[in-house]
Amino acid sequence: MKNYVLTFLISFFLSLQISAQVQVSLPDLVYSSPIGTIIEIPVSCGTLTGLNVIAYQFNIAFNDGVLVPESPYYSTVGTLSSTNGWTVMANAGVQNQVSIGAFGSGALSGSGTLLKLIFRISSANGNTPLGLNSFYFNAGNPQVTLVNGSFTNQDCSNSQTLVIPAGWSGISSFLVPSDPNMVNMFYPIETKVEMVSNFTNSYSPVFGISPSQPWNTNSGYFIKLSEPVQFQICGQLTQNKTINLATGWNFVPVLSDGVYFCEEVMFGLNFEIVQAAAGMDVYWPSKDIQTLYFFEAGKSYLIKMNSPGIITFP
Repeated sequence: MKNYVLTFLISFFLSLQISAQVQVSLPDLVYSSPIGTIIEIPVSCGTLTGLNVIAYQFNIAFNDGVLVPESPYYSTVGTLSSTNGWTVMANAGVQNQVSIGAFGSGALSGSGTLLKLIFRISSANGNTPLGLNSFYFNAGNPQVTLVNGSFTNQDCSNSQTLVIPAGWSGISSFLVPSDPNMVNMFYPIETKVEMVSNFTNSYSPVFGISPSQPWNTNSGYFIKLSEPVQFQICGQLTQNKTINLATGWNFVPVLSDGVYFCEEVMFGLNFEIVQAAAGMDVYWPSKDIQTLYFFEAGKSYLIKMNSPGIITFP
C-alpha cells in the first residue's frame, strides 16, 4: 500500500511539472531613430518561481536589413539572468539569427525580463518580425508558449523633440503619435522614466504600472525622470486644436508648435488660475500675481475654471 501511495504521489508531482506552462514574449516596437542607433529588445517571461529553471536556450530570427546584432549581443543588466552564478553565451554566426544559451548554479525566480538582446538599426525606414524558435527551459520542462513581436523604424518627417529635465515636469505633444501605446512610445527612454501620469492614466516601468489607455494628445501629463533626456515623438499634426475646459481643474496641453502669451490664450475666459504643471510659476489675475507668461509647446499646464470655456491654439 505504501509503495502504491508513493508511486501515485511521484506520478502526480511529475504531471504537475510537465503541465507547467510559461509564456515567453517579444514586444512590438516602433522607433524613429537614425541608422546606427543601438537598441535593447527585452525577452519577457511569466513567473519561473518554483519551476527549477537552471538553463534556457533559444534562437531569435529577424531581418538584418533592418536590425543587425551588436556585440556582445545581449545584456543581463536589470534582468532575471543577472542572478549570481549564471552564465550567458551568444552566437550570431548564422545570418538573420542570434542563438542564446544560459545556465546557472541556482534556479531562476520571478517574472519579467529574462534577457535583453542588443541590436543596431540598419534601416532608416523598415519593419522586421521578431521570431522566437527552439526555445527550451531546462530540457523542455517547463513547457513554453511563445509570443513573437516586431520592430519598425519609421521615417519621421513630422517630429517633436521634448527636452525634459530630471525630476518632475509637465509635458504634452502637438502631434498624434504614430504608435500611441505608451510602453512602446517611451521605450527608448524606459530606463530613465519613473512615472508618466495624468488624471486618468499612469505608466511606470520602475513600479510595474502598465498604462490603461494610449497617449492622449488632448491632455497634459506629469513625468518624472531619473536624468534629463531629449525625447522624440513622431506622428501627425493634430487637426483639432480646440480644448473644452470644464469648471474646476483642467490638465491642458499645447496643441501648436510655438510660444503663446497667457493673456491672449485665456482672453475672455472665466478662470481663476493658470499654473505650470511642475514648478511654481502661475498666472493669477484676481490676486495680481503673474510669474507665468507663456504657454510653450511640449509643456503642460493646470487651469482652474470658474465656469466652462474653450481655448483654441493657432
